[in-house]
Amino acid sequence: MDDEEKILKETRKMVLRLLTYRARTVKEICEYLERKGFTGPVIENTINEMKEYGYLNDYKFASDYIAYRKNRGYGFKRIQYELASRGIDKQIIVSKIEEEFNPDEDFARIKEILDKRVSVDQKINQKWLVRQALYLKRRGFQDNLIMKALNDYPANDYNYSE
Repeated sequence: MDDEEKILKETRKMVLRLLTYRARTVKEICEYLERKGFTGPVIENTINEMKEYGYLNDYKFASDYIAYRKNRGYGFKRIQYELASRGIDKQIIVSKIEEEFNPDEDFARIKEILDKRVSVDQKINQKWLVRQALYLKRRGFQDNLIMKALNDYPANDYNYSE
């Protein structure tokens, strides 16, 4: 076994160990191997081998990631940003977002989140509505859906000086 084979075996072992913790994107694996001091051809060969065996698949990663983040109460804008920051190709993101999201489902999730955040004796005032709108916006939901959902919670305190 020559030096190149030893290096490939070492990178393969490192990548497989890393993938046992959670799925990774191609970009994440490339950055990991670069940090470990490996060069272009070794990284490329390792990535291609992992793709060939099905251990690296950005399309499947995006699908699984979207499902996970949706279940955690995040909207498509936030998930889209997170996928892009993980190095997922823009075309994959667009196609997966179109497949996985629809406005009616997002609206239902917003309502569910708001219902959990309001208590029985909750004083719903303008301040509370603004806080909820900002919270939902940070979670990546669309403004029009947020406003539509918040319209179902009329402020019972119209003191705008708070």
